[in-house]
Amino acid sequence: MARTEFATARAAAARAPAGARAFLGGCTAEPLAILAAVADDPALWQDIRLTGAFVPGVNDRDFTTLGTRTRVETIFATPGLRGGAAVDHLPLHYSAYWQHLSRPGQVDVAFVTVPPPGADGCIGLGLTCDFAPAVIAAGAVLVGVVNPGMPDIATAPRYPVSRFAALVDGPGALPTYGAGRVDPASARIADHVLGLLRPGDTLQLGLGRVQAAVLAALPASGLRNLGFHGGMISTPIRSALDQGLFSRGVTTGVALGDAGFYADLPRHARIRFQPVGVTHAQATLAAIPRFIAVNAVIEIDLSGQANAEARGGRQVSGQGGLVDFLRGARASAGGRSVLALPATAQGGRISRIVAALDAGTPVSVARADVDMVVTEHGVADLADQPLARRAERLIAIAAPAFRDALSAGWDGLQRGPGPVR
Repeated sequence: MARTEFATARAAAARAPAGARAFLGGCTAEPLAILAAVADDPALWQDIRLTGAFVPGVNDRDFTTLGTRTRVETIFATPGLRGGAAVDHLPLHYSAYWQHLSRPGQVDVAFVTVPPPGADGCIGLGLTCDFAPAVIAAGAVLVGVVNPGMPDIATAPRYPVSRFAALVDGPGALPTYGAGRVDPASARIADHVLGLLRPGDTLQLGLGRVQAAVLAALPASGLRNLGFHGGMISTPIRSALDQGLFSRGVTTGVALGDAGFYADLPRHARIRFQPVGVTHAQATLAAIPRFIAVNAVIEIDLSGQANAEARGGRQVSGQGGLVDFLRGARASAGGRSVLALPATAQGGRISRIVAALDAGTPVSVARADVDMVVTEHGVADLADQPLARRAERLIAIAAPAFRDALSAGWDGLQRGPGPVR
């Protein structure tokens, strides 16, 4: 492609007229060159409404400060977007947000970071294929920020260069993500999770320490002939990939990690990058035999319902794909849904298993969607169990110091307005 076909970042940003609804790529697709141009000249965007899947710990900018009178719709409460007056939180699962973006006219312009055009005259979506295909299919004007550091993944969705209204040079380091140190509690949780797996299973793991711990322990577990199907993969999966443990293949929408992980991914032919319309679709998940979904939550009560998005009454995250995967696992032949969490928080001062969620706390996961709960103290099998037995099993995997109080709390709930059975 001739160099003269590239636009300036300022001219490309101006593709979003006053009052437009604009989609910004999240994860590694955050269009940094466009955002820098608008930060330098706020008059470029007037009364713009921005939306995107901005992941906490990765896309933490306060997007409301870009342009003039900008509002942001978000499905995650990132540090930059928590509680702002110009922020509208959408309490949507990934599959619902995909449907939201798929409606024609919902998004006017999409800005995403992409790899350089290929010899086939097409441009791929690189390491972030989650939601952009929805707005592209719905007819949004498409602007690509071309970053030579974005790997061109052969299995990712690809579009003719002519589909792009503008291309912008955007070299620079891609956003990175660190899973954090694997602490002793996470390591014990991982051991319990691995005890639930069998050769031939297909695994899904949410981001975070539990994912890192499970993947770190996987090579020594003896488990082989596994598959992986999820929304994201990160650096801790690298060792399992190198050892061929996921011989059944890996399907993901996004890769997040360090620069070395990004550079290494194109050589793994078994990794297939797909959009949320595939990775989180119930029909897709239900058709995967023995699909095991393992995800973290913040707290869970004795009936099995869980909060994964608020602390102290304050929104700190979002629904994400959690429930999509839990329900997909329960619909899979031989599949199971697993919630994993340390038994305590704040250095052991509070229990993350509670008698009942506080009033006003969002119920991210309904009790009907949970099969198993794992802490460092063991596994509680809740599938097909009445409420009283669920409570008994959850108390058994709580931190020992809180078990008596939880039992008393449960007894108090039973003496409430109606019977608990």
